[in-house]
Amino acid sequence: MSPSLPLLSSLLIVSLAVPLAGQAPATPGPEVKFRGGLWASAAASDIRTADGSLFLRSLDAGEGRFALDGLQLGVDVALPEGWAFRLTLLGGQDAKVLAAAGGETGSLTYPEAMLVWTGARDVVRIGRMYTFMGMEFMDHTQDVTASRGLLFTYAIPFDQVGLAWRHTFSPTWSTDAWLFNGENRIEDNNRGKTAGVGLNYNHGGSQEKYVSLMAYHGAEQQGPGAEGRKRTRLSALVGWAWGATSLAGEVEWARERFAASALAGATADRDASWSGAGVILKHKLDDRWAIFLRLEELQDDHGVVLSADTTLSTQPQRAYAVGADLRALSACLGAERRWGATFTRGEARWDRLNHRVPDEGGKAFQAAWSLTWSLGTSF
Repeated sequence: MSPSLPLLSSLLIVSLAVPLAGQAPATPGPEVKFRGGLWASAAASDIRTADGSLFLRSLDAGEGRFALDGLQLGVDVALPEGWAFRLTLLGGQDAKVLAAAGGETGSLTYPEAMLVWTGARDVVRIGRMYTFMGMEFMDHTQDVTASRGLLFTYAIPFDQVGLAWRHTFSPTWSTDAWLFNGENRIEDNNRGKTAGVGLNYNHGGSQEKYVSLMAYHGAEQQGPGAEGRKRTRLSALVGWAWGATSLAGEVEWARERFAASALAGATADRDASWSGAGVILKHKLDDRWAIFLRLEELQDDHGVVLSADTTLSTQPQRAYAVGADLRALSACLGAERRWGATFTRGEARWDRLNHRVPDEGGKAFQAAWSLTWSLGTSF
């Protein structure tokens, strides 16, 4: 993907801000902080698909391959009056996925490029930012498991462009409001906007014990009249920690209006919906070792999100089709070893679909086992 105008502008701001810090000794310049991380993984499966992909794991490079999933570099520049500028560049396999979700190509993108204003009780973000949904992160160094889950892969967007406002009433309660162009898109794809609201509860003010509820509604489809076909989302997140054990949970539900011509077997415009739930349980054995378990389920009545898996995208009766009625299950169990900010994780994973699909040799299957090894570090 060639650098876009917003990216070039962001880089210009940073290049100007950093030298200015040393040109006026009497007046301190802006505080600049750099950050980064990288992560890579390899996976092997007992099922080989026709294109070498991993079953229900469309974010991965493929079966039997070791790949650089992500290389993230960022800078935060403190500005006057409570303002700051935040820029994050992302390369690798995850960058390709993020670019493709926004209708672009390339292995370099910028998931964050925004101005942030912080007040006594308010935080306002303007620009491109990671989504607030999900119990997993695009920055894989913040995750628990070795692989990406069903909900992160298929059910939620990765980022958004627009405005986000959080108001804190107390250490326990806060609210969110969003207005953005669309999911995973740098530019508008129609004349509509997506709006959202959120409510957050932090038990005793703790950042490790929380419940968040979110609702979104807005235009998400392309083409003439797209602003009349809306997508609605409801999302709930929970996090709870006690001692060496922590739990993360997520529930997602979405509905979108599709034209009859977009769904095989449809005779009129109709709603397609998908929903899912999952939990991640982690227990620290000591300062270095931890074990984890993740369980997930995702239902997709018209195959509009699970068809991103290449095994399903070639099945007309399962992709964008009335009566597809897809249900995917996933479970993984693994361990993590840490050396400060550096980690390695290994896991065994099982994925199952309620319909049979062909493997590399044309033989039908419903479930697959895979082993994943990942490693990474943050700095």
